[in-house]
Amino acid sequence: MSKQVRGVTAADVAKIAGVAKSTVSLAFSAPDRVAATTLRRILKTAEQYGYTPNPVAQSLKTGRNNLVGLLLQDLTNPHGGAVLQHVQTTANLSGYMVMTATAASDPDSDLRFVSHLERLHVRAAIIMPSGSDAAYVNKLIESPMRFVTYGHKLSTLECDHVGLDNHLAMQLLVQHLLELGHRKIGHIAGDQTISSAVERLFGVREHLAAAGHGLSDRHLAYGNYDEILAYKAARTLLTQDDRPTALITANNVTAIGALRAARDLHMNCPRDVSIATVDRLPWADLISPELTCAAQPIDDMAKRAATWLIERLENELETYSPRMYEFAPELIVGESTCPA
Repeated sequence: MSKQVRGVTAADVAKIAGVAKSTVSLAFSAPDRVAATTLRRILKTAEQYGYTPNPVAQSLKTGRNNLVGLLLQDLTNPHGGAVLQHVQTTANLSGYMVMTATAASDPDSDLRFVSHLERLHVRAAIIMPSGSDAAYVNKLIESPMRFVTYGHKLSTLECDHVGLDNHLAMQLLVQHLLELGHRKIGHIAGDQTISSAVERLFGVREHLAAAGHGLSDRHLAYGNYDEILAYKAARTLLTQDDRPTALITANNVTAIGALRAARDLHMNCPRDVSIATVDRLPWADLISPELTCAAQPIDDMAKRAATWLIERLENELETYSPRMYEFAPELIVGESTCPA
């Protein structure tokens, strides 16, 4: 039986390279403070014996590290998983590692994660905010961290923002259904404390009104980006005497809830009710019917957010003008919509 070899430590590297342990620490945390010949010897020894410094320990000593944060609302939503993948790839290429958490639409959980990152001296994070009230935003304003908001805007937080053009997304979906002859169009809205949901509801109202068709209060329900709540909302809308012939749902999770409700009511989609939504599921072609949607370019959005975050880390200027970029969605016509 072979003898198990323990992990190489900074003390081991120091002994082999013939330097003090503190010099090894400096070689990784502040290499400009180590003589060039000594630095090369330390790095060569570290590479030869497979030594890498503990990033958390480094951060506690120096107050700086190569960690960034990513706060998502829901990793069970395929959108969240795609964002994580692209942020990690972009950050890793620049030498950063990503610490991730999900808040499940809980503002208090958001703030706990931010506090945890602060204790680890993480200097910047991409966040998909769960809250918008003054207390929540003030906590973020008071944080020493830099933020990029993703998906949901916080108007009073001065930071970069990457999101979707929600106004255009609703225009594409409303126009598509109107062209199919639908006039009784309902909407299952998202959480109205979140900017994207507010913008999408406003977009549905505005574009229906512009076409001479209002959004009836009887045809509006709230699913709050939650599948179970969306299921209940869809059942309420679809069991009315004057029910809508088409539904626009706030996101893909809401659409799944609406599809389940239609199925349980023995309604055929799209023959009995057309359903259109925002965001395309990665396995959309496996769902019957395949959903008509305003698809978000998630890979480009996530890469832009990660790139901007890293730029802020590399640029130590304390004052800057916040940037905002809202990506245009693409209308993908599936099998979930048909003529009224």
